[in-house]
Amino acid sequence: MTMYFNTAIGYEETVSQVTATNSVRLGDRRWHDGEEYVYCYNAGGATLTTGLGVTPATAASGYSVAGTSTTEVFNPCVGVVKQTEISTSEYGWIMTKGYHTIAMVSATTGDKVPIALGASGKFIEAAGGTGSVGTGAVVGVAFNANTGAAGAVYARIGRDF
Repeated sequence: MTMYFNTAIGYEETVSQVTATNSVRLGDRRWHDGEEYVYCYNAGGATLTTGLGVTPATAASGYSVAGTSTTEVFNPCVGVVKQTEISTSEYGWIMTKGYHTIAMVSATTGDKVPIALGASGKFIEAAGGTGSVGTGAVVGVAFNANTGAAGAVYARIGRDF
């Protein structure tokens, strides 16, 4: 007889939980309603608001993140703040795979537009569609985008489209 055991961790908090002291280990991952989340610490100088992408605070920070990406440099994207804002020096869940409305740096029009992390946690077209491409690392796809500068688009975040 073959027996299978579930190795998933059960969490006593929701993915919208934000705390001043960590309630689980940094880097823990979980699935909720078909979306993947990772537990992170806001090491940046500002509150992380929903719809913005986050990047590692430093090269050695692990899952300490900030929403302070800059233009014209490589900005690795950990994920997007989806459920609730995370204040400075607090812990919370960042969506790494799933759908959400995100903020764009510049005007974006088209369907299935590849996106990358741009300035200040906002996103840009990854394939050179804008004049200020900060990184070519595709981190998601914008669907039916039709927005002016600093507008919002619905996107799929994650590299497994």
